Amino acid sequence: MRKLRCARSASGKSSLKDNQLCNGPSKLCLALSISKDFHNKEDLVTSDSIWIEKDNNVSKNLDIVVTKRIGIDSYGYEWASKPFRFYLLGSNSISIRDRNAEQEYALKSNK
Repeated sequence: MRKLRCARSASGKSSLKDNQLCNGPSKLCLALSISKDFHNKEDLVTSDSIWIEKDNNVSKNLDIVVTKRIGIDSYGYEWASKPFRFYLLGSNSISIRDRNAEQEYALKSNK
């Protein structure tokens, strides 16, 4: 992941911190060699080349923040305000935290 990210990063820096390897959709795609040419519109349920697996070792009590996607408001998509972005509360491996969504989550869950 580090080699792929550094080879394709704008700065070419090889000293990325672990939390910087995949802290954003584009960076994740670079680190996992996911490309539009090969993986665009790929069905994650039926694909043989890319899929999502269940991890039975993950805690059931995760603090998941749900918010709208970032950086797409200017495109005027109807879906820009839909809650299609998810991350773990307190994670330092995300590109931008949504402090309002985190506060709402804390209020709802009494944390």
